[in-house]
Amino acid sequence: MFNNSNCNSNCGGDCAARDFPTLQKARKDLVGELDAIIEYDDHVHTTDNDLARRTWQNIRDEELLHVGELLGLITYLAPYQISLIEKGLKEFEERKKREQPRM
Repeated sequence: MFNNSNCNSNCGGDCAARDFPTLQKARKDLVGELDAIIEYDDHVHTTDNDLARRTWQNIRDEELLHVGELLGLITYLAPYQISLIEKGLKEFEERKKREQPRM
């Protein structure tokens, strides 16, 4: 069941989320994971130390798993967003097809 007790300005008028405070925390966590991925990638690409590179690659890949878990949680908490995400993916694929160089 949806928890609409948070249906006010805190949710921007969009109260389809099952648990808005938890949804917002998951979104913030997602941003944190993406920031960590960017930082580890910077480390990977700026070192000549193979052991450090492999270590940071492993940690980065674990962060990517967390991204998947958080996206799962976000779409569970706000299932209406799945169609918007899918629409965005479709728009990107269409743009990519239009803009790919023809051989």
